[in-house]
Amino acid sequence: MTVFATVARVPDYPAGVLEAPESRLPQYNPAPGDAALLSVMRDSLCAAAPDWEGLRSAVARAAGLPQACDRVALVLYQAGERRLLVVRRGDGALSKALRQALAALKQHPRIGEFAVGDPERCRIQLDIIIEPPVPCDLREIGMTRSGALHFEIGLDGLVLEPEGRRVYVLPGDAYVHSYMSMKQLRGRLTGLYGKGVLDRCRFARFTSQSFISVRDRWVRLWRGHPLNGPLTRKRLVEATELAIDHILRHQQQDGRFLYYYDAALDSRRDHEHPGRDPDGNPFYNIVRHSGGILTGLYHGRLTGHGRALAPMQRAIDYVLAQARPYETSDGRPAHFIYYNRKGKLGGSGVGLYAIAEHRRLTGDNRYDEAARLLANHLVEQIMESGEFIYYKVYLDREVSKADNQDYFSFYYPGEALCGLAGYCLHILDDAAEKARILTAVHRALRFLILERPRTRAQEYRALPSDAWLMMAIMEFWDEPAFRRDLYRDFVFADADAMVRQMYTVEDAPYPDYAGAFFYEFGEYPYADGARAEGLMGAFTLAHKVGDRQRIALYGRALRLLAWATMHLVNTPESIYFAANPSVALGGIRFKYTRQWFRIDTIQHVCAFYLKMLLDGRVPLAEVKRQ
Repeated sequence: MTVFATVARVPDYPAGVLEAPESRLPQYNPAPGDAALLSVMRDSLCAAAPDWEGLRSAVARAAGLPQACDRVALVLYQAGERRLLVVRRGDGALSKALRQALAALKQHPRIGEFAVGDPERCRIQLDIIIEPPVPCDLREIGMTRSGALHFEIGLDGLVLEPEGRRVYVLPGDAYVHSYMSMKQLRGRLTGLYGKGVLDRCRFARFTSQSFISVRDRWVRLWRGHPLNGPLTRKRLVEATELAIDHILRHQQQDGRFLYYYDAALDSRRDHEHPGRDPDGNPFYNIVRHSGGILTGLYHGRLTGHGRALAPMQRAIDYVLAQARPYETSDGRPAHFIYYNRKGKLGGSGVGLYAIAEHRRLTGDNRYDEAARLLANHLVEQIMESGEFIYYKVYLDREVSKADNQDYFSFYYPGEALCGLAGYCLHILDDAAEKARILTAVHRALRFLILERPRTRAQEYRALPSDAWLMMAIMEFWDEPAFRRDLYRDFVFADADAMVRQMYTVEDAPYPDYAGAFFYEFGEYPYADGARAEGLMGAFTLAHKVGDRQRIALYGRALRLLAWATMHLVNTPESIYFAANPSVALGGIRFKYTRQWFRIDTIQHVCAFYLKMLLDGRVPLAEVKRQ
């Protein structure tokens, strides 16, 4: 068979460019007086006659905060309440601006809705605006502009004056209100203040130093999110526990997971399916459901704890309840997963992958027969050309080989091969059957690696995206009869390209871009958990084949990527804005300043962290002992 030449030289990254991204973020070194100021502020909001002189003294002792400013914004957040925001100036002094803002809050008619004396219930945001806002034209500035016209969503704020009143859009409002583009920002302003707001209002822009209360202390915010510290094992474990807790807490009795949630809107209405009533007719995706199962099983393998096992078995049972029987062209019994009137290749593939992981974790053979029937189906879907048939049925109509091109999916083949890899490695013990499956798998991989880039060239971009295929090859590598240089080289070529399309500590336009991917340099960061799993697969394969240079490179890149994805994790500190914290907590979002998440956005990042922890070979920072 034709094979690629040895992959290109390993990309060279000098020491430092993939390390310590947190060192480039603004540093906040809290002084003892900072926490004391927070306490005095709460006392001032509670007292009938505040001690304003005491506030002035407390500000002077808050050495971690800037003492000079043009104005300050104070925001109160409490679950179930609409936030309360005031902005006041103070003749250049923080103490004067803060006194004016606190006084305005006390006089506000809604102040009684907030338990200002309870730090667990009521969170306080403090934005210190050091320089006066600068006039700007909102139609001219933007994320893609450079120099003075560049406007960075999440770090730049706006002042506008609709109908004679002054309105502030704080920099972190992008995070709180879930927008990441100028189009979304302009759309939000138009929705709030009417058509023509861009023409009839004057705008000015500003930046701020932003802080949020966490119990009795301040935490510095950056792009609305708490500052991201060093990546440690402890942080990875905490993130995975939050995610697993979320998955289990919101699982339904029939085995389904909470599919979608938008914490900014406190809504389960999927923005991609807005016509589906989340209560009466919710949208659900069976492929992503099976990814959630994998996450729970990886957690069980890491921790040895069985708390997720019964829920994941219930979730597997839900998958298998959707199985439909048929007979393959060579007379074998087979099942495919049918859902939403479709028989997706990926639905059967990831379902089989989850069943195989269950077998690997437990040794329990209760699903072996179901696995055999799904495997028969997946092999049946591989045509003589090596291309998969992507749907068994589509809207209840069987998809023929002639029609297959109209139903193309880039990701389903990799998902199917992951399922077959798991089946061959952890369930199947019949050598002849394994040989039959591997023959079909070799045919499929030849098509995917050599033919598909030519026939589907429009589907490929500079940033590779077929992480499932990378993982499938890594899994299959444990089978000696599978190994081909072609497959290894494909994984490494895609992983090398992923690293090239990653912001480094040195070239990131903003510090928190480091570790995130990009299609075109300079665009908004894309910290993607799915690709992270693919890169983790390449790292594991590099260990299997003994490629030391790639082990070193991918390990450094994975650590940086894990740091970037930490911006997506909903922690108790980061969900200060949430109307319903019990649902928001543990979610893992898709973008830095978007607040929606799905079961698959949780799955990919959490599974990535669990795999890092299971592997144990990605170097992590050590927590300094005090």
